[in-house]
Amino acid sequence: MTKKITLLSLLFCSALGFAQQFEVLKSQSQTKIIYDQVIGLSDVAAHPKSTINASYFKQVYYELQRADSENRFADFALLTNETTRSSITHQLPLSILVTEFESLSTEAIAREDVYKNSQDQWVAKPNTTVFTTHNLALASALNPTISGLTNTFLLKNNLIFNTTNKTISAILANFNDGQGWRTVTANQTITVTFPNQATQKIDFRIQFTDGTEKNNSAELAYIPAVSLRNPGNTSAITTINASIPYQGVEDPAAYLGQGEYEIFYDNGNGVLDKPIILLDGFDPNDGRPIPAIYGLLNYGLSGQNLADDLRNQGFDVIILNFPNYTQTETGNLLNGGADYIQRNAMVLVELLNQINALKVGTEKNVVIGPSMGGLIARYGLRYMEQNSLNHDTRLYLSFDAPHYGANIPIGFQHLFNYMANGPLGDATVQVFVDAMIKSNASRQMLIDQFEGHLAAGSTFEFDTAIVLPTGKPNFRTAFQNELNSMGFPTLTRNVAISNGSGNGTTNGTPDAVAMDHTFNITTTQRAIINLRLTPNTNTQNQVSRFRAQASVFGFWITAYESLANSKAPTTSAGLDTAPGGTFDISGLAGAAGSNALLTEFFDNLLIDAFDFVPTNSSLGINIPNWYTPVSAASNTPFVAKYVPLANEAHVTLTPENTLFALNEILNNVFAVQEQAFADIAVQNPIGNSINLTSSKIYNDVQLIVTDISGKTIVHLEHQVIEGSYQLPVNLTSGMYFLTLQNESGKITKKLIRE
Repeated sequence: MTKKITLLSLLFCSALGFAQQFEVLKSQSQTKIIYDQVIGLSDVAAHPKSTINASYFKQVYYELQRADSENRFADFALLTNETTRSSITHQLPLSILVTEFESLSTEAIAREDVYKNSQDQWVAKPNTTVFTTHNLALASALNPTISGLTNTFLLKNNLIFNTTNKTISAILANFNDGQGWRTVTANQTITVTFPNQATQKIDFRIQFTDGTEKNNSAELAYIPAVSLRNPGNTSAITTINASIPYQGVEDPAAYLGQGEYEIFYDNGNGVLDKPIILLDGFDPNDGRPIPAIYGLLNYGLSGQNLADDLRNQGFDVIILNFPNYTQTETGNLLNGGADYIQRNAMVLVELLNQINALKVGTEKNVVIGPSMGGLIARYGLRYMEQNSLNHDTRLYLSFDAPHYGANIPIGFQHLFNYMANGPLGDATVQVFVDAMIKSNASRQMLIDQFEGHLAAGSTFEFDTAIVLPTGKPNFRTAFQNELNSMGFPTLTRNVAISNGSGNGTTNGTPDAVAMDHTFNITTTQRAIINLRLTPNTNTQNQVSRFRAQASVFGFWITAYESLANSKAPTTSAGLDTAPGGTFDISGLAGAAGSNALLTEFFDNLLIDAFDFVPTNSSLGINIPNWYTPVSAASNTPFVAKYVPLANEAHVTLTPENTLFALNEILNNVFAVQEQAFADIAVQNPIGNSINLTSSKIYNDVQLIVTDISGKTIVHLEHQVIEGSYQLPVNLTSGMYFLTLQNESGKITKKLIRE
């Protein structure tokens, strides 16, 4: 009974008053860190761990930082920034946390030595001890993973946190690499070569001048770096700085953007003479380096790659990435992959200028923009046209880009933000929210964004009167208006690939239940999460509800809750189930790490995906009903488009849309070059034979089948094609070309082998 009352009291304390409920007791605290002022997701007071990882270390730090009445810890953002900065410095940061903190004694509560006064504050009886003191010393790497065996570690002075009177005399680490124990000296790097590709454990000893010592171990998961299958002749990765600055909504001044690029030369002459520029899309914290961007062009069951295909055809593929970097003007760390779209567009402008100066010959450029990269490309190309700059580009290919905005379910946004910035204070979720939903690029693209729904003065509670879709104030509408005003490039052929259905096929049912699950945290504590997708046309529903409950005398009592409502406009059902390129939710599961709450969350979702980029948005069709099928009458700015019948995962290449891209890049070489063979039809996809039908007789036909690299697979002479013609073949899955030729003409047809 005592335990139940204690837990309920503490839960209500966290929910209803936070720090102010301990104002009276603070004078009796020796450490000035009262753990009960926060919700202890790490449970470090009751069950501290001796083997930890980066997520656990950061969660403990975040909880103690918020519980510290004297503000001795640096803001949690420092840990996040140092983790991000490691992608620039290639030095993995270590951190040390030495502290003492207190929690309310369950025995004191049971004895009623501590109680609530009329102001809902904790008060202690005279001459009583109401706190239990906890001593903690932890060391860890701040990165959760490594991608290679050889790594450099660095312990900076500003990442050593000690709120105690004890003095650290030495920090020792055993990286389990056969080198034994090493002394870790502040601001001096340590290079380590791990013995195998597996989860690595680092053992730490923190020694103090009083002769005491604290030990713990930290784990690093091993995730192999992405490597190219057939890189061929490439340039070095080159940093590129924009020469035109851009001032964002929250920038005090205009700043220059930065990117990096690598040239993958063609597999023929190896000369930069036929450039194709591929831009990265939305990529917070540079989780997708250049090799992974190259991998975005994989397609087909046999692992073919569009970039490989194009290099075999004599094109040079240039990949432009937007990494994390240190801002030149301020020295601040900038997340390039989620920065303002306009600033990244100025990097593209600089790249086009440089490539045009470097390339040999008169071949014009091709620019391919997947996802947000399609917006960066559109903005950059049009900006150059409007400012008399020569982009020398003939083709702009937009690949499932959100020309009229993107979507993340507002119910999910509310829930994640509440878990991150509300009473739970989940550090893992906070990093996700800041990168995926609160970044500059997210604010520009999300049609419905949680910051537009927040109640005045709150960072996590929604204003229940704001229910219609609304973007981040000063970001979303201003950006869309600027795009609309600029329009599309006028000196290029503009074509688009959509991953969203063109026939109105939806991504589920409006108002569908996405989660209805109870998370049993302990035998007396639980959280109930209810999620729904946005509703049908002109109707309102509750899309998110979070309740924390405690059990008392067999009854579950709600300690705190938060909810969000959503209403669809009169013109369209909610965005979550509209036709469009989908977001695969399972892809987020890896971000959970060791966070048990998040792991259980992803395991109990009732949906696999949601509409991320609506079909009409990807095709630049401005129409109030997101569910309207695409037709010949649809007003799109693209002169050619590929739209599938079924919704596909966002930015997915298939053999079918790859054929469309190749046809456009190769200047429609697969169109009928002469009237000869015009009536011959080819059955696609093919199986174990190539089947042709013809209403005419064609004599002395030369028949050639080649693969995408130009290798001849079949070469037949003196064929007669009449009626039904069948050619047995044994081909692996992929794309092939069939050429028919005789004295009357020639034609090339595309073949797809599934």
